[in-house]
Amino acid sequence: MPDLNVYYCLTRPGTVLSATGPDAFNFLQSQFSNELRHPEVENPVTYGLWLDHKGKIQADSFIIQKSPESFMLVSYECPAAVVKGHLDAHLIADDVVLTDETQKLALLQIWADGYDDSLAELIDGLAGAAGAESWMGHGSARSCSWDVLGPWAELQALSKDLEEHGIEASTKEIRQAARMVLGIPSVPKDAGPGDLPQETGLHLHAVAYDKGCYIGQEIMQRLHTQAHVTRSLWQVSWEVKVTRKEGDEAVILYADDVPAGELRSYLLNENGGLGFAMLKNRAVAGLSFLSFSPGGPKVVSLLRNLAAG
Repeated sequence: MPDLNVYYCLTRPGTVLSATGPDAFNFLQSQFSNELRHPEVENPVTYGLWLDHKGKIQADSFIIQKSPESFMLVSYECPAAVVKGHLDAHLIADDVVLTDETQKLALLQIWADGYDDSLAELIDGLAGAAGAESWMGHGSARSCSWDVLGPWAELQALSKDLEEHGIEASTKEIRQAARMVLGIPSVPKDAGPGDLPQETGLHLHAVAYDKGCYIGQEIMQRLHTQAHVTRSLWQVSWEVKVTRKEGDEAVILYADDVPAGELRSYLLNENGGLGFAMLKNRAVAGLSFLSFSPGGPKVVSLLRNLAAG
């Protein structure tokens, strides 16, 4: 294996559902924001969103096709009750059985600062030997990540095998920090029920514009061809101490005296912090810095507009 920094984290996913039955594919295709047809791939894994009729994000997931009538739905953070509830609400006469498997399975996330064939082969081989599902995870082109889904005991054993190959254990918090550094929004924390995919950057790889009808498809097509959004999710940073506690009210950011938006998720350290903020496009047009208070010091740097790619 080349000289890569590689880490793993064993955690519990927010949702694992199985969808089985003769109508499973057509039902999921009619609900999911992305294209599930991949005839060139034997067992495709597709990342996408579950939208409402207004095109707002209700949840996200990977869909793993195990056979023509058997699928697994996995979401990192969205609760199973939300994903299953959304699908149940649209399940009418379809011959599909949705089963909540969340408590039975764990998720092993592996990420590196580069891609290498030998690393990919190692992960695939170990996962196969453990009887687990594995796929390339949802992430930036600047990093490589894999997800492995299976029973907790089997993934614990697999973790030991990874350590024997020099892959280090990490924590969910460090994994979240890596996600934020790379500019990968989390559903529902950064992109939730009040947001459009086009406001968050998720439309770039989680929305198909050339597939048939699905919930929210008309809005997606309209935004793609005719309209623009009024807000965007930004990666921001600051180099002043900010003290926050879990449960505090939203952190509002200001352009001079005008509220420009709010922080969604953020990491604090003794020197400052890094976060994602949903900001009004008109309020931040032409600006490079915002404030934590009306007319306050301009200490919040606008690093990257995630909605623009």
